[in-house]
Amino acid sequence: MNKLLFLIPALCLIGAGVFLIQGNQASLSADSDYFTFSQYYDCMNQNVYNRDPCTATDNFQQTKEKVYQFTNTNPACVAYANYTNTVFALNELDTAALNQDQYYQNCRASPEFLAIVKQDYDCLYTKFIAPELKLCSGLNL
Repeated sequence: MNKLLFLIPALCLIGAGVFLIQGNQASLSADSDYFTFSQYYDCMNQNVYNRDPCTATDNFQQTKEKVYQFTNTNPACVAYANYTNTVFALNELDTAALNQDQYYQNCRASPEFLAIVKQDYDCLYTKFIAPELKLCSGLNL
């Protein structure tokens, strides 16, 4: 009986320790709900925005036009654009989540969007969109 009294608190401590460790591990992964617009733009300025000669090609320009048409007509992209406009209007870049209600993800990481940008795989996708999504979006892709 005495051993059982000591065993119960020990098991509770072990269980609590496992719970806390798992909670800490979860917080280490990138969570798109906490990646702000400021973090996104800082990352884009450091890692993505550049003047690459490939942007002068006809394929890049044609694909860029298709992206423009898609983002202005796709409901998910329109919702993201409206949300972005609100964030800028309220000057909440430091606090607003980039992927609020999954607007960003539903537009910029959608299969349809990716299919379009991959039409210029070597330039638009490889040098701009892939680094944006992997480094600057906060998404676990």
